[in-house]
Amino acid sequence: MAELVIIPAIVFGLVIGLVEMIFVHSDEIGMGWFMHGLHALPFTILFTFASMNVSWVLGFFGGIGETFLIDLGVRLAIAIIGMIKIGAAAAIAGRVGERFYHILIIGALLFASSYVWMFFGSFIPIPNWI
Repeated sequence: MAELVIIPAIVFGLVIGLVEMIFVHSDEIGMGWFMHGLHALPFTILFTFASMNVSWVLGFFGGIGETFLIDLGVRLAIAIIGMIKIGAAAAIAGRVGERFYHILIIGALLFASSYVWMFFGSFIPIPNWI
């Protein structure tokens, strides 16, 4: 059974949130980009946490947690919900909004967050006491 991933989800969520803030800064005009970016930061951490812990949650359902396609489907659903949320927040802001390919990049990062962490997480120093 997979384990609950907390600190790596927060760290990688902060990285995705930083990428989102860079995209928001390049897409929106004026000073409103900073508040929009700060609004997006906790949601990217939340969606990254959900995406990185799919295997742990599916492990409670017996054999369904061992099916790779169901795991991918749930991660895809989380990424699509995250993309819809990002696009809706940009549309509500009323200015330029985010470019579609920026939303796709964030969705792809949300989808692939646990797989990316498996390869690059060992290079990020996290203290043992955490």
